[in-house]
Amino acid sequence: MTAKQRCQKTLSVLARYKHHEASHRVIVLCYHSIHQTKSFRSATPEQFDRHLRWLKEHCEIVRFSRLFESVEAQAPNRPAVAITFDDGIADNYECAFPLLEKYAIPATFFLTVGLLEHDKTTVERLRKLWRSSYEDIRPLRWSQVHEMQNAGMEIGAHTFSHPNLAHLDRRSVEIELRLSKEILEQRLGKQMAMMAYPFGIPRVYFRNKTVSVAAEVGYELAAAVLFRPVRPDDSRLAVPRYAVMNDEIETLRDKVFGAWDFLGFWQENVPNWVAKIVSPQNFSG
Repeated sequence: MTAKQRCQKTLSVLARYKHHEASHRVIVLCYHSIHQTKSFRSATPEQFDRHLRWLKEHCEIVRFSRLFESVEAQAPNRPAVAITFDDGIADNYECAFPLLEKYAIPATFFLTVGLLEHDKTTVERLRKLWRSSYEDIRPLRWSQVHEMQNAGMEIGAHTFSHPNLAHLDRRSVEIELRLSKEILEQRLGKQMAMMAYPFGIPRVYFRNKTVSVAAEVGYELAAAVLFRPVRPDDSRLAVPRYAVMNDEIETLRDKVFGAWDFLGFWQENVPNWVAKIVSPQNFSG
């Protein structure tokens, strides 16, 4: 048995042990690209189809905007799960949206507004981030965003240029958050109250000052990347999400049932200097 197989077996045992607690869990999943061949995809279309089928069968699907209603209600009889996407890449419309419609499942799409506006700096930043061609990070068209919104999908901001907000001064953070909000409101004709922090790991990619600016700009819900369920006392401006990374159903199940929550404990409690030694790639954004 390989090390990877041993790790997966251990996680599965943990998931079965925690299964009895699953009905009290409210979690958010974070996807990026749904594509057959892209190296940075979150899932292939076939995997995503299996994810949605499994989630619909075993979970209560909720909207990100109404997430805390599930938390405050102490969750339904099944785990409550919200589905989100970051960045605004065209394959979200071409590959993910048809499958969401197939299963009548809502999702929230957080858009990097500079990408959709074809800002050269933003396009180049994302191309380098994903080590990809322009075609791989080709953005959604605004007409597609309108169609998705009209079909019941939720839209939020993911800043203008997708920077590491923890590295910016307060004024620059405000520009990133306010500009993306204003452009979305102009383009879509409705108030934007939701956003997701680029990269999303607390203390590494956003800090308390970032959260304060988000509140001042007018956001009411903001998503992080933190591997644990949502709790009643969580800040509405730092909502934890599990990143999806080419997960097979067993791995998705383990995240939903709680076997991966140890990563959330690590993210919240290990000092940055230790985390930087173990995962230096998380500090290079």
